[in-house]
Amino acid sequence: MTEAAARAGAPHADARSGGPSVGGPAWWAARPWAPAALAALLVLIIAIASVTPDPIGVFWDDGVYLLSAQALAAGDGYRYTYLPGAPPAIHYPPVFPLLLAAVLKVTPEFPSNVAVLKLLNPVFLALGVFGAVQLARRRLGAPAGPAAVAVAICALIAPVLVLSNVLLSETLFFALLVGALWIVDTLVDRGGVRAAVYAGLAIALLALVRTVGGLLLPAAVVALWMRDRRREAALIAAVSLVALAPWQLWVWHEARGFPDELRGSYGPYLEWVVAGYRQDLSLAWDVVARNARDLWQAFGVTFATRAPRPVQWGAAAFVLAGLAAGVIALLRRGSALGGFLVLYGVVVLLWPYNPERFVWGVWPLAAVVLIEAARWSGATLSDRWPHGQRLMTALLLVLMAGHAAYAARGLANGWAGAPQRTMTQRLWPLVEWTARNTATRDVVASDGHVMIALYTGRTAIPVSALTPAEHVRDKPLPQFARELGALAARYRPGVLVLSRGTRELDALPLWMAAPGAPAVTALAPVPGGGAAFALRERR
Repeated sequence: MTEAAARAGAPHADARSGGPSVGGPAWWAARPWAPAALAALLVLIIAIASVTPDPIGVFWDDGVYLLSAQALAAGDGYRYTYLPGAPPAIHYPPVFPLLLAAVLKVTPEFPSNVAVLKLLNPVFLALGVFGAVQLARRRLGAPAGPAAVAVAICALIAPVLVLSNVLLSETLFFALLVGALWIVDTLVDRGGVRAAVYAGLAIALLALVRTVGGLLLPAAVVALWMRDRRREAALIAAVSLVALAPWQLWVWHEARGFPDELRGSYGPYLEWVVAGYRQDLSLAWDVVARNARDLWQAFGVTFATRAPRPVQWGAAAFVLAGLAAGVIALLRRGSALGGFLVLYGVVVLLWPYNPERFVWGVWPLAAVVLIEAARWSGATLSDRWPHGQRLMTALLLVLMAGHAAYAARGLANGWAGAPQRTMTQRLWPLVEWTARNTATRDVVASDGHVMIALYTGRTAIPVSALTPAEHVRDKPLPQFARELGALAARYRPGVLVLSRGTRELDALPLWMAAPGAPAVTALAPVPGGGAAFALRERR
């Protein structure tokens, strides 16, 4: 290469192949997928490094997924075999437990296979990151490098890594959502019967991972209808509904005889929410207000972590404005992602549960939306002001710099493992106490019943029922006492094990004084401040 060429920055030829050197501009131009692959590799390495040795079951859901998978792998069907009577598993869709069951067939030795199981979600997160960058580049025309950086930053903040650190279905859902969006948007652009069938099956698969994935179906139908692809709209709806019908029919059939005492924690989602709002319609406003406030605070912290409160409020406002602008731009493009995010946002606000878990589960897609917002807003402003695009790009860079700083602090301080460590410290003493002090035939009631069942093999039951109202209002102690009484009356546990500071422990005297309560005798103390009791029927 000549000196003049070097000064001009021209790519030099590789001496052996005569082609462009690795890392040169021509090399990158020939491999437009490379930034997405590098972002995915980086996320995979960091996500694996952030995995903690904490037991499965710290978040309840992760333990339920694995216990259900164990039942499937053992040939017992999709049932909660650790609950008395082994009721049908109608709470969570079956795809994630089926996947875990397949892994258990290869590595059945529990708990020595926990490390293998915990590798799944980092892989799914990395696949989702790769797909999100490619979606931004190929479907929306975003530059590959900036898209890769932005998506990787969003994937590496602590709340996202918490979800990949634990055996939950969010990362699988994210990866499949990106794939389904790609298939649906391709169908919107090109049409075709075969493509419509594939898109319908992809949406059904997504909904069988997390029920909320079914929201992509109306978003896809509307996007197709707006492009005058009505044949494909009808076909995608028919295929999705037919594919989902067996699961839904089974759930509706089994729900009729499902124990009332377990419905709050193990019954169908929609029935649970509808019953809560039917009982008190004003609850909806309280839930929306609470969820909106929580997300506002979360966005402020994650984009301006060390800044004063007014700066965090400003950052949250810019993020929300950017997400809204991005969704509008996607809707104008006719992308199903825009419609899906509108419907998803409505569900997040109305669902009486922690909204952050819904948001962080798909958060890397926020980078795609914000990039689209900067492009569309900049182009709109440029019609009136020549520097509009530069301004929008600068605002996006400032936001992502703040987000990157939050991600870096989280990685440096191990925030991705903090919730698991806290829950392990609270619940693991219950597992150890139960293993030492109970017999295999005992039925154990506990606030850590899932982890107890998973690691001791005991039949176990919860000590309260989850209600929609408790998301925004403190559940009164008499209600805790009634729920514990109903569970104990139906399942007759012989042992009650409670962790320190639980409301159920505070409600215990009320339950003990209630008519029909069993005789309660204190047993050996539980390390860490918990308490254990023997329960015997009064004669």
